[in-house]
Amino acid sequence: MKSASYMLIMMMLVGLASLFIIKRPDGKPYLSIDMIFGKAQQEANALFDKSKRELNDAVNSAKGMMDGEAPKASQATIYKWQDAKGNWHYSDRANPRVNSQVHTLDPTKITIMAAENTDILKEKAQNTDGLEGKNGINSMNSSEVKKLVQDAQNVQKLMDQRAKQLDDT
Repeated sequence: MKSASYMLIMMMLVGLASLFIIKRPDGKPYLSIDMIFGKAQQEANALFDKSKRELNDAVNSAKGMMDGEAPKASQATIYKWQDAKGNWHYSDRANPRVNSQVHTLDPTKITIMAAENTDILKEKAQNTDGLEGKNGINSMNSSEVKKLVQDAQNVQKLMDQRAKQLDDT
């Protein structure tokens, strides 16, 4: 039994060694030390470069925070498409049935604030239950988007008025 295992191991070693000796049609061996260590070296260099970039990004972000700058937010993407009736729809996911236009939002120009009265949100949730589109896509028609933009502009006016009142006091 020992000699059979020994023979099997020896055949495997000879087979592996032959890959270093036998040549491909282009004249190069099927396996070489450079191939083994060269690929490992390339992967190590790529990992080192990626780590260096991430470390530099973290250091720059920390420096920005120390200087009082806000960290950069990732950009948000919204999708827009037109249905068969000509109505425009906006969503956080592309519609797989039609060609959706991609729009990227600049996070530095988006203001988020807490709502004083959230009853309108509860009412909206009750009115839209079960109206979610196919494939889980939530969409709004153009009149809803116009109203949303108008509401946002009204909120901005209120914020500006309050800021002015605070500055005057």
